[in-house]
Amino acid sequence: MAPWSGQRIGERETLQGWQAESCAKPAGSALLMAADITEGCGALLLMGVLVLALMHWKIVLGLLLAVGIVAGITTLVQALRTARLRSIARAAHRRYAGDICRIDDRFALLEGVDAQGSGHQARLLLRVATITAKEGELALVHDVQRLIPPQNLRPIASNLAFASFLEREGITMLSDLAVEAKATQAAINCLREAEWARQSLRTMAELIGSTRETLSKARGNELLEPAIPQLEQALAAFRREERKLAGHLQESAQLLVKLHDFLGVPEALRPILNFNLDGLFDPARRRDLEASFQEVVSLNQAFGELARDRLR
Repeated sequence: MAPWSGQRIGERETLQGWQAESCAKPAGSALLMAADITEGCGALLLMGVLVLALMHWKIVLGLLLAVGIVAGITTLVQALRTARLRSIARAAHRRYAGDICRIDDRFALLEGVDAQGSGHQARLLLRVATITAKEGELALVHDVQRLIPPQNLRPIASNLAFASFLEREGITMLSDLAVEAKATQAAINCLREAEWARQSLRTMAELIGSTRETLSKARGNELLEPAIPQLEQALAAFRREERKLAGHLQESAQLLVKLHDFLGVPEALRPILNFNLDGLFDPARRRDLEASFQEVVSLNQAFGELARDRLR
């Protein structure tokens, strides 16, 4: 009885599997038929479009030509607009580069004007430098202001119109005679003076260090002992120059703080301060220091050549 039951069960499972397979086949066939119908419809539609295009080829050709002409004109207009914007930027750079401007409540040096991008993506770039407190010290920070030019470039074609456009964007160009422009330019000069003094002090430190080292080697060395008086003279000259540079650096730093404080005063109060800028910054002092520094460097080179001659 048990073997017979097992055989019946196996036949029943086989029958069920055949029935399931038979049911799955129509579903798969239906999907394939639907796909064939879709492809056939797409092919018929494409053929219909082609037939219509052949029947009305003049209209189709005219439409294609119209689209091509519009695209070409659009490209040409964008190229001309980009070239015009770059020409305006070059003219503005020649006129305003190096001038002082006010950006909101900050004063800055306008370093240059340029145009970037093409077509409607074109932008005007203003490279500016502002005096900013950075890590506890005042420093010249460089930045770029990106402006969207107007759709019609004619209102900004002239330098005066360009300045009006900048003012609408929150950037005001200052007259060279404005006290704020003088103070900002003097502060920038102080920063440059301080940087030059620091670099010169580093050079002096290297010269003093090498001279001291040579002096220590010269004592007791019959080849170098004759040069000891010249080395001591050079060391004294280097130290005098180092003191001059250190004093100039300190003066520049103090003047920079004063100018920065003045520029931080509210605009309404500046006229009553009676702030005289003419006597604060003396360009002749920088020229004198540069001449003195070059003399010291030349002196060091002369001593170096003398020492080489002695060792030959």
